[in-house]
Amino acid sequence: MKKTLLSLFAIGFSVVAVAQTNGRIFKPGHTINSNEVVIKPQSITAGSSAITCDTLSTITTTALGVGAASSDTATPGCSPNAGYVYGTNCYGDLEKANFFAASMYSVMSTPQITGVIVAFYNNLTEGTGGAPTGTVGLNIYGGTAATAAPGAALGSTVATLAQITAAHTTTNTIFFYTFDFATPINAPVSGGFYASVAVPTTPGDTAALVNQASAPVNLAWEMWSDLSWHSISSAWGTNGNLLILPKICGTTTTGISENLGLSKNVTVMPNPTTGLVNVVVTLATKENLTISISNALGQVVMSNNYNSIYNDLISLDLSGQNNGVYFVTVSNGKDKMVQKLVLNK
Repeated sequence: MKKTLLSLFAIGFSVVAVAQTNGRIFKPGHTINSNEVVIKPQSITAGSSAITCDTLSTITTTALGVGAASSDTATPGCSPNAGYVYGTNCYGDLEKANFFAASMYSVMSTPQITGVIVAFYNNLTEGTGGAPTGTVGLNIYGGTAATAAPGAALGSTVATLAQITAAHTTTNTIFFYTFDFATPINAPVSGGFYASVAVPTTPGDTAALVNQASAPVNLAWEMWSDLSWHSISSAWGTNGNLLILPKICGTTTTGISENLGLSKNVTVMPNPTTGLVNVVVTLATKENLTISISNALGQVVMSNNYNSIYNDLISLDLSGQNNGVYFVTVSNGKDKMVQKLVLNK
């Protein structure tokens, strides 16, 4: 059964949306602001004979969004609208998975996945939401390549919709929730792994994920209601590449160590950057943060205070600075993290 893609809600464009069968509605003409998120691949920052932690991302452009499918009269419940491409829908899809190659973390020995940051879409009553007790799972599967379906289950965790929607503390329609594993999961040292979101299937409960528009290759798969896996490209006729950021730790031998304190909860991306820098913060409790950026001479070129930060995306603009090496410092008054950043316009 081939699904039909109707429209993709891309950042920076005015869009016409359709209703989801399972109770969540996109209103026509909604625009996702272009400053809400800009993500590019992030490489592992190695540490000097220490445990280093970082995030992985497969996103390669600034064009991100969520999608809806057109009417499918051949499938019960899929007419007049079939629902989200990357969320709950009338097809009863069970999971949406994204592949991460072992080469992305090959600098680490004994790599372990400690958690996964997932980007969700919500705009008031549109998108992610539903019954507070509804659940969304996060599963890790082994994988040999992006062209092959997810393999053996390696570990999992779960969160309620109440927990996930509580992370939406800004006016941005894209927000982040972190699924942490009670026990770290060993990452395969060859092939790679899939991070998979188990979406709710109860009518009215929705987990709308964020996807890269016009992705150059397909990295995403979905599990159908019959428990079979299908690539997004074969199911929808468009490549899938989900905004999912696994947190991975391991022993490294060179570079800057990032294993303590705030570094576990703060992600700076893209790196290198052409100007716009996004700081993704996923803290357990609200904190007051200071974010500053200094150049290679130690001169502070930007510094701002942010109050009651919890789960937020903070955008900083370095486009007025010269190309070169900079250092991003995030501090809560008791702890701080410093990350090297390359500006290349």
